[in-house]
Amino acid sequence: MDAETLKFIVKQLISPVVLFFVLLAAGLACHYLKKLCKFTYPLIGAACIWIFLASQYTFSNWLLAPLEYAYPPLQKSDKIWHDAEYIFSPGCYYFGKDLPEASNWHQCSLTRLVQSAIMAGYKATPVIVTGGNFLRDKEIVYADKAKQFLSTLISSPVTALPVGHNTEQELKALFNYTGDVPIAVVTSATHMRRLVYQAKQIGFTQLIPVPVEHLSPPTYEVTLNIPSIASIYHTERALYEYIALLYETGDWPIR
Repeated sequence: MDAETLKFIVKQLISPVVLFFVLLAAGLACHYLKKLCKFTYPLIGAACIWIFLASQYTFSNWLLAPLEYAYPPLQKSDKIWHDAEYIFSPGCYYFGKDLPEASNWHQCSLTRLVQSAIMAGYKATPVIVTGGNFLRDKEIVYADKAKQFLSTLISSPVTALPVGHNTEQELKALFNYTGDVPIAVVTSATHMRRLVYQAKQIGFTQLIPVPVEHLSPPTYEVTLNIPSIASIYHTERALYEYIALLYETGDWPIR
């Protein structure tokens, strides 16, 4: 089984909605099996409790916080990244439809690229974008589209490395191009821990994390809200990153 197929299967299985129906189906199956009928109501109850928890912002924020705030949010004026030789923005998603340019970018791509443009405009730092033809439309090369987009926003040099179908491949292409030099890495806050781990395995030691696209606030109160689809999505994003970190590091990433 290749990595992309495994990734697809994991994404389906960790969906809070899918898990809800799996528990519900298991409970209904137990109802018709005399030896297991005692598990019917516990499983159905667990399904209801699980989907309710996943729909609550307090729960999804609690899951997201160790991922998104492992590295502090940075502003363009923060001097910690000012000595970076490059700003690096890895690939995410581009729709490639007959839409206004801004609408063609997924939120994760747009936040990464816009933040990179803001920083490059502030310090005139060169930007590097990566990503091959991993999109649904194989004729589209992500890095080329990202370079075109950034070139309309900034005057700093933008280099496209049109290779890589995942973060590890993109980081290897970056390392081959730059070597181990100070680089400000702009990526989604949920993704940052895994990217930094992979980068260290490749040989990077001077990366400056610049997390963006935060799905949770820095602080939050314990509240009860009307069940939210957005919170269910946030829960899914957090679960995927935890499982991905566990898979890659071989150890539970959050202590």
